[in-house]
Amino acid sequence: MIKFFRNIRKKLLLEGKTTKYFKYAIGEIALVVIGILIALQINNWNEHKKEKKLERKVLTELMISLQRNCDEMVLDSLKKVSWNKSSDIIINTLRNNDEYSDTLNIHFQNARKPGTNLSLSTAGYEGLKNVGYHIISSDILRNNIIELFEVTQKKLFEEMAYFESFQSDRQIQIDKLFSYDDEKFEYSNPFDVPIIPHNYTNLKKDTLYVAMIKSVKVQRNIIAVKLSINLKESQRVLNLIENELN
Repeated sequence: MIKFFRNIRKKLLLEGKTTKYFKYAIGEIALVVIGILIALQINNWNEHKKEKKLERKVLTELMISLQRNCDEMVLDSLKKVSWNKSSDIIINTLRNNDEYSDTLNIHFQNARKPGTNLSLSTAGYEGLKNVGYHIISSDILRNNIIELFEVTQKKLFEEMAYFESFQSDRQIQIDKLFSYDDEKFEYSNPFDVPIIPHNYTNLKKDTLYVAMIKSVKVQRNIIAVKLSINLKESQRVLNLIENELN
């Protein structure tokens, strides 16, 4: 093809048709430029197609992580409601000076749980950070995702970490007052082993124990508030992602 165009230019020069030669040369240059522009456009289109494919992959992984997180938070919220009921049962039982029953043992265990062991996945978000935030074309979606993981979820984790810092001292107090009913240990529920008071009569008079149970309940409710906010924001961002993918 190049030889063909070269022969045409040579023929025009030999025939002395200079004006036609320059016109032809200009036309040839224009064709080359147009060809380059078309090639660049195709390359840009291919790159854009690759980025959209990668964006979809990242958003899909993020959507899966968020869905799992939402499910975990719903279950954890239900657990906190159950633990609050156990706290109320223990507080009321001791306040009313009721007789001991071994049915209280699981409530003694639940009443001490602050709900700081919730684990949420950040795999999808870490994947996004590794690829780069720019891969998400929607400014609104990108900003909402960053806000969820860098602000809302961090506040929840910070609150849980703060209340978890009290647990070592509480464990010492629990060990002084209770023993574990190890025969009822289940691998499927390792944290639900009932605890038995060493001396129930003395426990009813232990104001520090009641104060601890009340404190745990308050902290649990504070975490529940942060959890509820994080759950709502996660569901909202999840809907934004689903709309983007659809």
